[in-house]
Amino acid sequence: MNKNKVILITHSKDNGSIEAVSEYLNARGVEAIRLNTDLFPTEVQVETHQTNTGNTSVLVTETGHTANADEIHSVWYRRFYPGKGLPKDMDPQFKNPSVEESKRTLLGYLDSLPCFKLDDYWQVRHASNKEYQLILARQVGLNLPATLTTNSPSAVRDFFHRYNGNIITKMQTAFSIWQDDVEQVVFTNKVEESHLDKLEQLNLCPMVFQQHIEKEVELRATVVGNQVFCASINPEIMKGMETDWRKKGSHTLQQWQPFTLPDDITQKLIQLATKLNLNYGAADLILTPEGEFKFLEINPCGEFYWMDIYQQLGISQAIAKNLLSHGR
Repeated sequence: MNKNKVILITHSKDNGSIEAVSEYLNARGVEAIRLNTDLFPTEVQVETHQTNTGNTSVLVTETGHTANADEIHSVWYRRFYPGKGLPKDMDPQFKNPSVEESKRTLLGYLDSLPCFKLDDYWQVRHASNKEYQLILARQVGLNLPATLTTNSPSAVRDFFHRYNGNIITKMQTAFSIWQDDVEQVVFTNKVEESHLDKLEQLNLCPMVFQQHIEKEVELRATVVGNQVFCASINPEIMKGMETDWRKKGSHTLQQWQPFTLPDDITQKLIQLATKLNLNYGAADLILTPEGEFKFLEINPCGEFYWMDIYQQLGISQAIAKNLLSHGR
């Protein structure tokens, strides 16, 4: 059977990147099938059959699109929210197991597909480990700020004084805290000396502490295969984004500028992605006033689409080409 279908793993409220990649694929005779994971198991269905003679699998989306395993050329893993569409008033003692079973079933389905994946779920999870990233980044020659991940108050105090109080703190993962139905996003923040007396709360949640680096510009470098697409933003363009551009992110999307990285930095980012077994990654870097490039992290599923809309970088097209280039 002709492998002429690509599965796009996402959710029903994702941005236009899904349509942009789908349009490119469809124009080349490949059917892009959107798998909205938040609609599983309520509206999307999967079947995986295991017998002594082999295994087969079938996907049926909420729109009626179907795909057999032997029709699937490749998979784009972007977002994964199984069980999010379950009834809000469902009893937690049943809802929680349902979410877990939905996750395991979808992962089993994805693992059963004998095709190229951009990227494999388990490689994405492994590559998301920040400590592991930094070790590999150093190995390929990227310059790093000193970083401490800990739940030890004394270690933080020593770190603070070692860098003359010039450190910031952030979390390993992006998340929000809700207060009175208002979303409070947790961002990167400067550590003040007064904070050193409040570190006992680390016994409830560890944090990441990092040497604060002066910024000429902040960079988002998106790796797709053997290509890197980069844009920059001046952190002084708007008050309140000095330590974290995301604090004003929605107000600055048009302010980013295409940026050409030095070839050696480009090659090191590609090497890092390769070591992490990634075909895609969104890396954050800082260019210092002295002209040094400091690597912060790489997100295996980091956002990119605003740079296609406003900076016309062509990342969606590169992703689609990468999905088509493997196995052909």
